[in-house]
Amino acid sequence: MSEKVHKSNVVSYYDEHAKFKIRDYLNVNPRVHEAWQTLIRNTPFTPNRILEVGCGIGSICAKMNKKWPNATITGMDISTQSIAIATKLFANKNVNFIESQLKEDVFNEKFDLIVFMDVYEHIAVFDRAVVHASLKKLLNNKGIIFLSVPTPHNLKWSLKHKPETMQPVDEHISFEVINKLANDTDTEVQLYQKKSIWNTGDYAHIVLEKNDDFEAAFFVNKPISFFERAKRIFRKTKNQFTKPIRRFRVNKKLNT
Repeated sequence: MSEKVHKSNVVSYYDEHAKFKIRDYLNVNPRVHEAWQTLIRNTPFTPNRILEVGCGIGSICAKMNKKWPNATITGMDISTQSIAIATKLFANKNVNFIESQLKEDVFNEKFDLIVFMDVYEHIAVFDRAVVHASLKKLLNNKGIIFLSVPTPHNLKWSLKHKPETMQPVDEHISFEVINKLANDTDTEVQLYQKKSIWNTGDYAHIVLEKNDDFEAAFFVNKPISFFERAKRIFRKTKNQFTKPIRRFRVNKKLNT
């Protein structure tokens, strides 16, 4: 979308739809479940500080609190109603919720994991620069940004066949958009995986990692398992046996 949407309209929309977040939590929405599974599979460390942007009623923050009980978790959302519900349901000594947009001056600390659970597509194009600058400032080295987003063809289909489901801001998250996000935040895309929730390839899960020590990480000698070493030796031996056949075929074609 290209038109600018007033913030008050967006806040009103999400305040009114907070009850649907409760329904999703109670019914275990498959879209959220699949995103959660991808998130925990692709977080190879125990994060100490976590930020969820657009946390809604806080159900994912609660899951992260259970998964990583010693982590300090902050959920933020622009919806007053959602934050009120999240605080009542899930706030504790390690989990807190704030009503705010993501800006550079909101936090002084850095985070190991920043989560956008079906949220990034609802950030307007003209607001991305502020969000990206904030992420660059807030993400720790070796930290991860996780996104679950509808694929562009999902939004195109929804706009045509189910326009009533469209939200005030629903931007297409293309490869170009993800590349821009990675460049602006000094991160690399570690995962882009299409998922089929209700239709084929209707959602994408994305993991970006910040790694200032990429050269050391890339050139370190990584040990491999005995099984992997055995497979390499087998493939090498097999290739040596078949090498004369390949040479014969190449020479025959080049000399004809």
